[in-house]
Amino acid sequence: MAWNGFFNSLPELETAHSAFSWPKTNFMSKREAIFLITIVVVVIGGFYYYMKYVFEPAPKQPADVLVANTDAKPAPKPNNNEWRLPGVLKEISANVFSDNDHMACIQDNDGIIFIYNLQSRRIDGKIPFAGNGDYEGLAKVQNSWYVLRSDGFLFEVQEQSGAKPIVTTYDLPLTVENETEALCYDSANNRLLVGVKEKDLTEKDKKGVYGFDLKTKKMSTDAVFYLESPKKENDKDGKKDRDDDDKGKEKKKKKDRSGIKPSGIAIEPGTGDLYILDGPSSRLITADSKGRIKSNVQLDKHTFPQPEGLCFSPGGDLYISSEGGKNGQGVIVKFKPEVTP
Repeated sequence: MAWNGFFNSLPELETAHSAFSWPKTNFMSKREAIFLITIVVVVIGGFYYYMKYVFEPAPKQPADVLVANTDAKPAPKPNNNEWRLPGVLKEISANVFSDNDHMACIQDNDGIIFIYNLQSRRIDGKIPFAGNGDYEGLAKVQNSWYVLRSDGFLFEVQEQSGAKPIVTTYDLPLTVENETEALCYDSANNRLLVGVKEKDLTEKDKKGVYGFDLKTKKMSTDAVFYLESPKKENDKDGKKDRDDDDKGKEKKKKKDRSGIKPSGIAIEPGTGDLYILDGPSSRLITADSKGRIKSNVQLDKHTFPQPEGLCFSPGGDLYISSEGGKNGQGVIVKFKPEVTP
């Protein structure tokens, strides 16, 4: 081996026991083995000495000190009356209960009904029914969903176990000029209520709410009732004073008096009163079954940047949804209005 010259220069080493005889092998000589063993013993001994007498580990800190020095913060507890929605529902436009624990939602762009779990705060399922479009209203009637598009098309979506849903489309006598957004189920009269947000079919200063008969599957062009803007204090006609000498101001005021703009509508199960959401002005308006205004509540724009949908739970609680605005999240809030006449 290569080491033979080195080991041949070492003095003869005597064995500790005369009976011991090193086996003959071409792998390693007796001298080489003793040398390697010596090196291993020296290395192990040196490491042991260093660890015991030289190395000084840092003193251990108590557990409470470590916790106090960490930057980690406990996760905030969820608000049981508010649900911040995932990004796909940033532009939520309508919501209605699917069951006690699930809220069905739609948004402005995609033809999909999202089933949102209020307990886990996650989307549990999706029901695709159409392509892209401006979907604004949602109602549930037994096992069917009804989705209202802003150009006056109504989609009936019937779920099928293990198969694609059956979708039927109804072309209502409404157009994009009417901009229909409000939709709810009127169980007492077996119909859907469809609210016009912009131009009414016949009236200039009122907004009609129309009925879609669930038996004939047709909408009457005669309004069930009309909605007018809530009257302002010291103004019996519900109009602002005009400045006849300033035509520009008069024109602007006339435009502002275009009336309530329903973004959502729901029927309170206990009283039968109507709850109307005016999205552009962030107002919650209540009316009787004939559309006569009873109250007008201004919503907090920080909580509701752009309120779009509302519904009642099976237990009678009111839930309002709002788009997230420019940089925020879509939100659903369990709302208890302090209604004053």
